[in-house]
Amino acid sequence: MPEMPDLGPVDAGDPRIDVFTGHAEMDLQQGAVFEDEIRIRRGDGVLTAPNGRFDRQSGQFLLENGLQYRNPQSAVSGSRATFDTRSNSLEIEDASFDLFTVPSRGSAGAIAVDQGEVLKLEDVTYTTCARGHEDWLLRASQIRIDRESGMATARNARLEFKGVPILYTPWITYPVTNERMSGFLLPAIGRSETRGVEFQIPYYLNLAPNYDATLTPRYMDRRGLELLGEFRYLWPGHKGEAEAEYLPSDKVNGDNRYLLGIDHQSLLGRGWRATVDARTVSDSNYFEDLYGSTAATSQTHLLRELSVEYFDNIWSLLGRVQNYQTLDESLTATEKPYRRVPQLAASGYLPRGALGLDWSFDGELVMFDRSEGTRGSRLHLSPGIALPLDYRGLWLKPAVAVEYTAYSIHNPAPGQHDGPSRTTPIISIDMGAAFERGVRGNGWLQTLEPRAQFVHIPYRDQADLPVFDTIQPDFNLVQLFRKNRFLGYDRVGDTDQLNLGLTSRVLDAASGGEYLTATIGQTRFFSEQDVTLPGGNPVDNNASDWLAELGVTFNRYWKMNAGYQWGADSGKTQRAQLALQYRRDGQRVVNAAYRYRRDSLDEVDVSAAWPISSRWSAVGRYDYSLRDNEVLERFVGLEYQNCCWGFRVVYRDYIASRSGDSDTAIAVQLILKGLTNVGDPAGRQLERGILGYEAD
Repeated sequence: MPEMPDLGPVDAGDPRIDVFTGHAEMDLQQGAVFEDEIRIRRGDGVLTAPNGRFDRQSGQFLLENGLQYRNPQSAVSGSRATFDTRSNSLEIEDASFDLFTVPSRGSAGAIAVDQGEVLKLEDVTYTTCARGHEDWLLRASQIRIDRESGMATARNARLEFKGVPILYTPWITYPVTNERMSGFLLPAIGRSETRGVEFQIPYYLNLAPNYDATLTPRYMDRRGLELLGEFRYLWPGHKGEAEAEYLPSDKVNGDNRYLLGIDHQSLLGRGWRATVDARTVSDSNYFEDLYGSTAATSQTHLLRELSVEYFDNIWSLLGRVQNYQTLDESLTATEKPYRRVPQLAASGYLPRGALGLDWSFDGELVMFDRSEGTRGSRLHLSPGIALPLDYRGLWLKPAVAVEYTAYSIHNPAPGQHDGPSRTTPIISIDMGAAFERGVRGNGWLQTLEPRAQFVHIPYRDQADLPVFDTIQPDFNLVQLFRKNRFLGYDRVGDTDQLNLGLTSRVLDAASGGEYLTATIGQTRFFSEQDVTLPGGNPVDNNASDWLAELGVTFNRYWKMNAGYQWGADSGKTQRAQLALQYRRDGQRVVNAAYRYRRDSLDEVDVSAAWPISSRWSAVGRYDYSLRDNEVLERFVGLEYQNCCWGFRVVYRDYIASRSGDSDTAIAVQLILKGLTNVGDPAGRQLERGILGYEAD
């Protein structure tokens, strides 16, 4: 038999039918019999068989004995096929098929392909596992696959894992490509001490290419039935998502409980941007009772903010309305944060401007409101100039700024001035250098970067000024070179001080990658510091604590970071931390860390994820407080992965509330690759708990 020729270029929309064969017997009345291989092409699909016949009366090709149908998305083989040239439909009996887009495969008692390339399958099995490894199967009485939408709809579907039925549904949709389509997603099942057995089944709404929604009924054995909703959207210049949750008549306390949230951003053009970021819950224990993560249950405040911003090369402007919902009930009314209704701020920086100076300005007008305590508005203005000088790696920057702050108090206490103000100059001289040398033979570059900053701020009596949003942050290397020791505009700390720091780096001379960075620093004081926050005491120390940090990249896998704070006055360690990581890839990670803070923290944290065979991996974390002799979090788990499915089981014991109450949970997750995940989303828990780990 001669070799079959190329049928030419494919046009998926071409309605013509091309037929080629080596030998045929033609009858003008009855049709034709094809004794050699026959090939029929319609659009981008090609049907081949060892032989066949054509019935002119019905307009049908009848093919048997090892036929095959193939197009760019799929391949089908079967024992018998009927191709109707009038309706452009194809029916194949006793078929097996492969879908290349997932990829996946299966079998069917019958397959029908209509003119629109919709596949209808009867008595179907479907899997993404390799041939000979039917670890999971989806069986259905009927499956309809729409090639255009990329979605399949199965009826009377039964999901089997290792021959055991684990799910039945009269109707289900799932993707056979990466396209989205509305329909039910497979359910998730879990369990915790506070919520009991949980069951949820999401329904996905593909509303438009640029927005969608998910509605999820969630049943909790100990709480009741909750409805969760999420809406996502994306338009030119606008994007965001909104969420809502509602639990009527909680079985434990009888209350109606809810969560509402929105996160929106609009790019308005010409440097303008508007954002909305707000969440609210029905009660302070919402996250502790209904969520299962330490990050959620440790929240003390929920932000509610609307802002409009402007940016260009010199100026940034901000208009904002801000409020918080306080979740920590231990805070008194006077300890809760103020509402900003509104806040207007402007910041400008012009380097190398008039007279060769750096010109800067910070300004703010805020109205502070709260149900109890002092209320009022604050105006802050801070113009400044600096003279930048540099020469061959040496630089010097003297600067002068003025801090002016004025208040209008709405409810002054007896004897309190309703309009106090403060004007304070800030004088500084900042200097430094950057020296570098090559390390012979290694292609490395070593730097030495000393820095010294002198700051003079005269004393101003500020005892009559209110404190709306100002704190004194922890001393660290970032704080070391800040001129004002307070964070916020309600206090400007008096000082005569010299900030000293020294940094050295070892770099790859070609790529700039860092092998090592080491920094040490301290502040020397030449006068007492008398300005304090309410309840604070003046400080007359000669020097601050010593600060040191070290980061080392030993090679592409090993990294180490360390930090240390030594009390110059107490002669004792104030803080220390050491973190070591080995990370070969997202599945091979080992972390070990020690964290210490005098009188508040002393803990060891070890976590790891590591393959113990080609398919099995172990994961775990142990976070222990040496100070309290208590486990903060621990979990241990096993993972199994092969080409078509995976399995995770994780036991977890963790602090579940701000009061220190603990909870235990067992997360079990079955991953059916190319179809769905069944069970608790354990992979997300592992990614949060093990630094550097990546769940498949």
